[in-house]
Amino acid sequence: MCEVFIVPFHVKRAENSIMPDTATGAYVSCYTQANDYKHAIESCVASLGIDGMRVEEILQPIHSMNASQWGLHILDQWPDQASQMPTQREFEAAMEAGKVLYGPFGTY
Repeated sequence: MCEVFIVPFHVKRAENSIMPDTATGAYVSCYTQANDYKHAIESCVASLGIDGMRVEEILQPIHSMNASQWGLHILDQWPDQASQMPTQREFEAAMEAGKVLYGPFGTY
């Protein structure tokens, strides 16, 4: 399996957004499998656009991890939202399928 990149973004609501109607923008980390961070960013930007979000800024740092670390990563980063996140098996299947997954949205 290729590396999973964690790319944080600042996004704004666009037409047909998956963000709640009350939100105008958000901070969100995207997770995707890629050969390098440039391809990861391209995949994330495309997915955000499809889901009705306009990228304001690609934030730093961009991290990477092995997909097998997902469960530990979620418990470390978002313990209160862990039950709402994909399971280890779901995450690995999504990464193998080349999907982009989003962490919790910090909306405003």
